[in-house]
Amino acid sequence: MYTIRIGSDVAEAQIDGLAHAEVNVLLEIYEVLRLTPDNGRKLSPTGNMYVWDYKGISVTYVLLDPQGEVAVLRVDRFPV
Repeated sequence: MYTIRIGSDVAEAQIDGLAHAEVNVLLEIYEVLRLTPDNGRKLSPTGNMYVWDYKGISVTYVLLDPQGEVAVLRVDRFPV
């Protein structure tokens, strides 16, 4: 199981701006990332950056596999 951490001030500010319902969606995404972070959409074939889109929220993150961590870099809204 992976640990989720906020990896940037940008992500922290974006999370602070989410509505309650959006935070609940983010928590659902976190639960999946804890178990299977490498199932996200990979941003490049050789890197470790991923994006996970779900119910109007998009999370950009770095998978730090040796450390067992997922570092969240951005949390964006997108139209559903």
